[in-house]
Amino acid sequence: MAPDVKSTWIRETRAPNPLPPRKSTDCQFHIYGDPAKYPPKKDAYYQPPDATFEHMRGVLKALHFERGVIVHPMPYDTDHSLLIDTLASLYPLDRQNFRATCIVKDNVSDATLARLNSLGVCGARFNIGRRYQENNPRDAIQRNIARVREIGWHMRLHITGDDIIPDSAFLKSIRNITVVVDHMGHLHLEKGLDQPACRFLVDMIRHEGWWMMLSNGNRDSHMESGYDDAVPFGKAYIEAAPDRMIWGSDWPHVNWQKRMMNDAETVELLYRYADSDPALLTKILVTNPARLHHFPD
Repeated sequence: MAPDVKSTWIRETRAPNPLPPRKSTDCQFHIYGDPAKYPPKKDAYYQPPDATFEHMRGVLKALHFERGVIVHPMPYDTDHSLLIDTLASLYPLDRQNFRATCIVKDNVSDATLARLNSLGVCGARFNIGRRYQENNPRDAIQRNIARVREIGWHMRLHITGDDIIPDSAFLKSIRNITVVVDHMGHLHLEKGLDQPACRFLVDMIRHEGWWMMLSNGNRDSHMESGYDDAVPFGKAYIEAAPDRMIWGSDWPHVNWQKRMMNDAETVELLYRYADSDPALLTKILVTNPARLHHFPD
């Protein structure tokens, strides 16, 4: 069966208007490899698409982004072979411009963590919530957060609006580590800014030092283009803590259910969150990502 065209990323990436500032960073994209060499886990949440690191380097070039963060995708679970091979293959100058996050569970050895750390991995992603079909006992998550904290990494919190309030006590118990919320918390945009999950996230960002990834407003929007309903949420998060905002494309947009946008549109949606303010966009795209991911100046 031919793939649904909506689930296929657009290969004719155009430049956003206007161009982003120099040293801009895409803080979240996924890469996939030959399934014969890098097979997904059994019963994976989704099947890896045809979307390689080399493909993404072309997308970054078209978008005029100089830096990127590979986010190890869920189908590979704790098999980091592709991530390790990709980072190890980079020339030293290239490696200065790429970082990564991985998945850490009990079966990831300390030796693997050390290897990942040496290659530029600087964070661990925890997929929490019913949406992701993950069996994540809270004691195991806390145990592995402690391992990540010891290395000096940050944690990526991949959660949805439906799970934020039920898990709020657990989330508040996470201490002494930088927490970055992925994808604006995947809220129900139609419920507005006053929904409890949104209020919780804004409070944690403003008062507990959490960070926010200003991504996937286009995915959670009820619109096919423009994504006007996502804009108030992006603005609210930026207002809460502009120095702790980052952005990611979430390329190649797996499990996409509507019109597939050009990746330039994802950048232009961020511009609307920030009212196209050059100083603010430089924070979100350059300064903040460099601080979080230890990029050179």
